Amino acid sequence: PPRSTLFPYTTLFRSVISVDQEHHALVAHGSADKLVATEWLFHQLDQPAGTSGAGSTAQYKMSGENGEVASVFRVAPSASTVDMTALTTAIRTVADLQRLFPYEGQKAIVARGTPEKIAAADWMVHQLCPPDGKAPTTDSPAYPMEADRPGGNGEVIRVFRMDPKTADADLTAMVTAIRTVADLQRLFPFESGKAVIMRGSPDRVAVAEWLIHELAKPSDPQATHQTTMPGVTDGVVRLFYVGQQSSTAALTALIGQIRTTAGIMRIFPFSQPPAVILRGRPDQISTAELLVARFAADGR
Repeated sequence: PPRSTLFPYTTLFRSVISVDQEHHALVAHGSADKLVATEWLFHQLDQPAGTSGAGSTAQYKMSGENGEVASVFRVAPSASTVDMTALTTAIRTVADLQRLFPYEGQKAIVARGTPEKIAAADWMVHQLCPPDGKAPTTDSPAYPMEADRPGGNGEVIRVFRMDPKTADADLTAMVTAIRTVADLQRLFPFESGKAVIMRGSPDRVAVAEWLIHELAKPSDPQATHQTTMPGVTDGVVRLFYVGQQSSTAALTALIGQIRTTAGIMRIFPFSQPPAVILRGRPDQISTAELLVARFAADGR
Protein backbone atom coordinates (compact mmCIF):
# COMPACT_ATOMS: atom_id res chain seq x y z
CA PRO A 1 0.00 0.00 0.00
CA PRO A 2 1.10 3.67 -0.37
CA ARG A 3 3.05 5.08 2.55
CA SER A 4 0.11 7.28 3.57
CA THR A 5 -1.96 4.17 4.36
CA LEU A 6 0.64 2.36 6.43
CA PHE A 7 0.02 4.16 9.70
CA PRO A 8 -3.71 3.34 9.91
CA TYR A 9 -2.81 -0.31 9.43
CA THR A 10 -0.31 -0.17 12.29
CA THR A 11 -3.03 1.30 14.49
CA LEU A 12 -5.44 -1.47 13.59
CA PHE A 13 -2.88 -4.24 14.08
CA ARG A 14 -0.66 -2.57 16.67
CA SER A 15 -0.04 -5.76 18.65
CA VAL A 16 1.46 -7.71 15.74
CA ILE A 17 2.48 -5.22 13.02
CA SER A 18 5.54 -3.11 12.31
CA VAL A 19 6.29 -0.89 9.32
CA ASP A 20 8.99 -1.46 6.72
CA GLN A 21 8.92 2.01 5.19
CA GLU A 22 11.76 1.30 2.78
CA HIS A 23 9.70 -1.35 0.99
CA HIS A 24 6.26 0.16 1.78
CA ALA A 25 5.40 -3.07 3.58
CA LEU A 26 3.88 -4.29 6.81
CA VAL A 27 5.70 -6.98 8.79
CA ALA A 28 3.56 -9.16 11.04
CA HIS A 29 4.69 -11.11 14.10
CA GLY A 30 2.51 -13.16 16.41
CA SER A 31 0.66 -16.39 17.00
CA ALA A 32 -0.86 -18.27 14.08
CA ASP A 33 -4.43 -17.26 14.93
CA LYS A 34 -3.51 -13.56 15.14
CA LEU A 35 -1.69 -13.75 11.83
CA VAL A 36 -4.72 -15.33 10.16
CA ALA A 37 -6.95 -12.56 11.57
CA THR A 38 -4.44 -9.96 10.41
CA GLU A 39 -4.40 -11.37 6.89
CA TRP A 40 -8.20 -11.37 6.75
CA LEU A 41 -8.40 -7.77 7.91
CA PHE A 42 -5.59 -6.67 5.60
CA HIS A 43 -7.39 -8.02 2.54
CA GLN A 44 -10.65 -6.46 3.66
CA LEU A 45 -9.02 -3.02 3.72
CA ASP A 46 -6.34 -3.25 1.01
CA GLN A 47 -8.62 -2.13 -1.80
CA PRO A 48 -8.62 0.94 -4.05
CA ALA A 49 -10.73 3.69 -2.53
CA GLY A 50 -14.33 3.56 -3.73
CA THR A 51 -14.25 -0.06 -4.91
CA SER A 52 -15.38 -1.75 -1.69
CA GLY A 53 -18.88 -3.15 -1.88
CA ALA A 54 -21.78 -1.91 0.19
CA GLY A 55 -23.25 -5.32 0.82
CA SER A 56 -23.40 -7.33 4.01
CA THR A 57 -20.97 -6.53 6.81
CA ALA A 58 -17.78 -8.61 6.66
CA GLN A 59 -17.04 -10.61 9.81
CA TYR A 60 -14.28 -12.88 11.08
CA LYS A 61 -14.69 -15.12 14.11
CA MET A 62 -11.71 -14.76 16.43
CA SER A 63 -10.20 -17.85 18.00
CA GLY A 64 -10.64 -18.40 21.72
CA GLU A 65 -13.44 -19.08 24.14
CA ASN A 66 -14.84 -15.55 24.36
CA GLY A 67 -16.49 -15.84 20.95
CA GLU A 68 -15.50 -12.36 19.77
CA VAL A 69 -15.66 -11.40 16.13
CA ALA A 70 -13.83 -8.83 14.03
CA SER A 71 -15.98 -6.82 11.66
CA VAL A 72 -15.64 -4.17 8.95
CA PHE A 73 -18.57 -1.77 8.72
CA ARG A 74 -18.86 0.15 5.46
CA VAL A 75 -20.39 3.61 5.79
CA ALA A 76 -21.78 6.13 3.31
CA PRO A 77 -19.22 7.18 0.67
CA SER A 78 -20.16 10.80 1.40
CA ALA A 79 -19.31 10.50 5.11
CA SER A 80 -16.92 13.22 6.27
CA THR A 81 -14.14 12.85 8.79
CA VAL A 82 -16.44 14.46 11.37
CA ASP A 83 -19.20 11.96 10.53
CA MET A 84 -16.83 9.00 10.86
CA THR A 85 -15.54 10.23 14.21
CA ALA A 86 -19.05 10.92 15.50
CA LEU A 87 -20.30 7.51 14.39
CA THR A 88 -17.35 5.77 16.05
CA THR A 89 -17.99 7.67 19.29
CA ALA A 90 -21.71 6.93 19.14
CA ILE A 91 -21.07 3.20 18.79
CA ARG A 92 -18.50 3.25 21.56
CA THR A 93 -20.88 5.14 23.87
CA VAL A 94 -24.19 3.42 23.16
CA ALA A 95 -23.23 -0.14 22.16
CA ASP A 96 -20.32 -0.22 24.66
CA LEU A 97 -18.01 -1.48 21.91
CA GLN A 98 -14.51 -0.26 22.71
CA ARG A 99 -12.28 -1.89 20.05
CA LEU A 100 -13.10 0.47 17.18
CA PHE A 101 -11.11 2.28 14.52
CA PRO A 102 -12.40 4.58 11.73
CA TYR A 103 -10.54 3.97 8.46
CA GLU A 104 -11.41 7.01 6.37
CA GLY A 105 -9.60 5.92 3.20
CA GLN A 106 -12.09 3.07 2.79
CA LYS A 107 -15.05 4.78 4.50
CA ALA A 108 -15.07 1.91 6.97
CA ILE A 109 -15.07 1.31 10.70
CA VAL A 110 -13.18 -1.73 11.98
CA ALA A 111 -14.46 -3.31 15.18
CA ARG A 112 -13.94 -6.26 17.47
CA GLY A 113 -16.25 -7.48 20.20
CA THR A 114 -18.99 -9.90 21.17
CA PRO A 115 -21.48 -10.85 18.44
CA GLU A 116 -24.22 -8.99 20.34
CA LYS A 117 -22.30 -5.72 20.41
CA ILE A 118 -21.17 -6.11 16.80
CA ALA A 119 -24.79 -6.63 15.75
CA ALA A 120 -25.86 -3.52 17.66
CA ALA A 121 -23.09 -1.50 16.02
CA ASP A 122 -24.14 -2.76 12.57
CA TRP A 123 -27.71 -1.66 13.27
CA MET A 124 -26.48 1.79 14.35
CA VAL A 125 -24.41 2.21 11.18
CA HIS A 126 -27.47 1.51 9.03
CA GLN A 127 -29.55 3.92 11.09
CA LEU A 128 -27.06 6.81 11.03
CA CYS A 129 -24.72 6.47 8.04
CA PRO A 130 -25.79 3.56 5.79
CA PRO A 131 -23.46 2.60 2.91
CA ASP A 132 -26.23 1.94 0.42
CA GLY A 133 -28.74 4.75 0.73
CA LYS A 134 -29.94 7.69 2.77
CA ALA A 135 -30.32 7.44 6.53
CA PRO A 136 -33.90 7.17 7.83
CA THR A 137 -35.55 10.47 8.74
CA THR A 138 -38.07 9.11 11.26
CA ASP A 139 -37.61 7.64 14.72
CA SER A 140 -36.17 4.14 14.77
CA PRO A 141 -37.86 1.07 16.17
CA ALA A 142 -36.46 -0.28 19.43
CA TYR A 143 -33.39 -2.46 19.02
CA PRO A 144 -33.19 -4.99 21.90
CA MET A 145 -29.78 -5.47 23.48
CA GLU A 146 -28.81 -8.94 24.63
CA ALA A 147 -27.54 -9.62 28.16
CA ASP A 148 -23.94 -8.83 27.24
CA ARG A 149 -23.16 -7.43 30.66
CA PRO A 150 -24.60 -7.63 34.21
CA GLY A 151 -27.86 -5.71 34.29
CA GLY A 152 -28.08 -5.60 30.52
CA ASN A 153 -31.37 -7.52 30.27
CA GLY A 154 -34.23 -5.60 28.76
CA GLU A 155 -32.30 -2.58 27.49
CA VAL A 156 -33.07 -1.14 24.08
CA ILE A 157 -31.39 1.25 21.66
CA ARG A 158 -33.44 3.98 20.00
CA VAL A 159 -32.64 6.75 17.53
CA PHE A 160 -34.85 9.84 17.68
CA ARG A 161 -34.76 12.45 14.93
CA MET A 162 -35.20 16.14 15.57
CA ASP A 163 -36.07 18.95 13.18
CA PRO A 164 -33.34 19.22 10.51
CA LYS A 165 -33.08 22.94 11.35
CA THR A 166 -32.21 22.22 14.98
CA ALA A 167 -29.05 24.03 16.07
CA ASP A 168 -26.19 21.88 17.34
CA ALA A 169 -26.36 23.70 20.70
CA ASP A 170 -30.05 22.75 21.06
CA LEU A 171 -29.24 19.14 20.15
CA THR A 172 -26.61 19.05 22.91
CA ALA A 173 -29.06 20.67 25.33
CA MET A 174 -31.61 17.96 24.55
CA VAL A 175 -29.06 15.27 25.41
CA THR A 176 -28.27 16.98 28.72
CA ALA A 177 -31.97 17.37 29.54
CA ILE A 178 -32.61 13.68 28.89
CA ARG A 179 -29.59 12.66 30.92
CA THR A 180 -30.74 14.84 33.81
CA VAL A 181 -34.43 13.93 33.88
CA ALA A 182 -34.59 10.37 32.49
CA ASP A 183 -31.28 9.32 34.10
CA LEU A 184 -30.04 7.84 30.82
CA GLN A 185 -26.26 7.85 30.57
CA ARG A 186 -25.63 6.10 27.24
CA LEU A 187 -26.56 9.03 25.02
CA PHE A 188 -25.00 10.69 22.01
CA PRO A 189 -26.01 13.59 19.72
CA PHE A 190 -25.39 12.87 16.02
CA GLU A 191 -25.17 16.34 14.54
CA SER A 192 -25.17 15.58 10.80
CA GLY A 193 -28.47 13.71 11.10
CA LYS A 194 -29.91 15.86 13.92
CA ALA A 195 -30.50 12.68 15.89
CA VAL A 196 -30.22 11.55 19.50
CA ILE A 197 -29.05 7.96 20.03
CA MET A 198 -29.67 6.32 23.38
CA ARG A 199 -29.67 3.04 25.25
CA GLY A 200 -31.49 2.12 28.44
CA SER A 201 -34.53 0.49 29.95
CA PRO A 202 -37.76 0.89 27.95
CA ASP A 203 -39.30 3.01 30.73
CA ARG A 204 -36.44 5.54 30.71
CA VAL A 205 -36.27 5.61 26.92
CA ALA A 206 -40.03 6.26 26.85
CA VAL A 207 -39.52 9.35 29.03
CA ALA A 208 -36.85 10.57 26.63
CA GLU A 209 -39.16 9.97 23.66
CA TRP A 210 -41.96 11.92 25.37
CA LEU A 211 -39.65 14.85 26.08
CA ILE A 212 -38.30 15.04 22.52
CA HIS A 213 -41.77 14.92 20.99
CA GLU A 214 -43.30 17.30 23.54
CA LEU A 215 -40.67 19.97 22.87
CA ALA A 216 -41.23 19.57 19.13
CA LYS A 217 -44.86 20.70 19.48
CA PRO A 218 -45.91 24.37 19.56
CA SER A 219 -45.35 25.61 23.09
CA ASP A 220 -48.52 26.00 25.16
CA PRO A 221 -47.96 27.46 28.66
CA GLN A 222 -51.62 26.85 29.57
CA ALA A 223 -51.52 23.08 29.00
CA THR A 224 -50.17 20.50 31.45
CA HIS A 225 -47.15 18.72 30.00
CA GLN A 226 -46.51 15.71 32.22
CA THR A 227 -45.57 12.04 32.16
CA THR A 228 -44.32 9.51 34.69
CA MET A 229 -41.37 7.18 35.09
CA PRO A 230 -42.51 3.92 36.75
CA GLY A 231 -40.64 2.32 39.61
CA VAL A 232 -39.24 5.42 41.35
CA THR A 233 -40.70 7.64 44.06
CA ASP A 234 -39.71 10.83 42.23
CA GLY A 235 -41.17 9.66 38.94
CA VAL A 236 -43.30 12.65 37.92
CA VAL A 237 -41.75 14.34 34.88
CA ARG A 238 -42.98 17.84 34.10
CA LEU A 239 -42.33 20.42 31.39
CA PHE A 240 -43.14 24.07 32.11
CA TYR A 241 -43.07 26.63 29.32
CA VAL A 242 -42.09 30.02 30.73
CA GLY A 243 -42.65 32.38 27.79
CA GLN A 244 -40.53 33.62 24.91
CA GLN A 245 -39.56 36.82 26.77
CA SER A 246 -37.85 35.01 29.63
CA SER A 247 -34.22 36.02 29.90
CA THR A 248 -31.42 33.57 30.64
CA ALA A 249 -30.77 35.29 33.97
CA ALA A 250 -34.44 35.07 34.98
CA LEU A 251 -34.63 31.42 33.98
CA THR A 252 -31.48 30.64 35.96
CA ALA A 253 -32.96 32.39 39.01
CA LEU A 254 -36.15 30.35 38.69
CA ILE A 255 -34.17 27.12 38.52
CA GLY A 256 -32.31 28.06 41.70
CA GLN A 257 -35.55 28.90 43.48
CA ILE A 258 -37.16 25.58 42.53
CA ARG A 259 -34.09 23.69 43.71
CA THR A 260 -34.06 25.51 47.04
CA THR A 261 -37.78 25.63 47.78
CA ALA A 262 -39.07 22.40 46.24
CA GLY A 263 -35.91 20.35 46.79
CA ILE A 264 -35.85 19.18 43.17
CA MET A 265 -32.38 18.33 41.91
CA ARG A 266 -33.32 16.81 38.55
CA ILE A 267 -34.04 20.04 36.74
CA PHE A 268 -32.79 21.58 33.50
CA PRO A 269 -33.46 24.91 31.72
CA PHE A 270 -34.17 24.59 28.01
CA SER A 271 -33.52 27.77 26.05
CA GLN A 272 -35.37 27.09 22.78
CA PRO A 273 -38.22 27.25 23.50
CA PRO A 274 -37.72 28.71 27.00
CA ALA A 275 -38.80 25.95 29.35
CA VAL A 276 -38.05 24.20 32.62
CA ILE A 277 -37.82 20.41 32.60
CA LEU A 278 -37.82 18.58 35.91
CA ARG A 279 -38.57 15.35 37.73
CA GLY A 280 -39.67 14.86 41.33
CA ARG A 281 -42.28 13.60 43.78
CA PRO A 282 -45.90 14.76 43.37
CA ASP A 283 -45.58 17.19 46.31
CA GLN A 284 -42.38 18.66 44.88
CA ILE A 285 -43.99 19.11 41.48
CA SER A 286 -46.92 20.97 43.13
CA THR A 287 -44.49 23.37 44.79
CA ALA A 288 -42.64 23.88 41.51
CA GLU A 289 -45.96 24.61 39.77
CA LEU A 290 -46.70 27.39 42.26
CA LEU A 291 -43.24 28.89 41.78
CA VAL A 292 -43.59 28.85 37.99
CA ALA A 293 -47.05 30.48 38.23
CA ARG A 294 -45.59 33.21 40.46
CA PHE A 295 -42.76 33.67 38.00
CA ALA A 296 -45.29 34.21 35.20
CA ALA A 297 -47.43 36.57 37.29
CA ASP A 298 -44.42 38.72 38.16
CA GLY A 299 -43.80 39.30 34.47
CA ARG A 300 -40.39 37.54 34.52
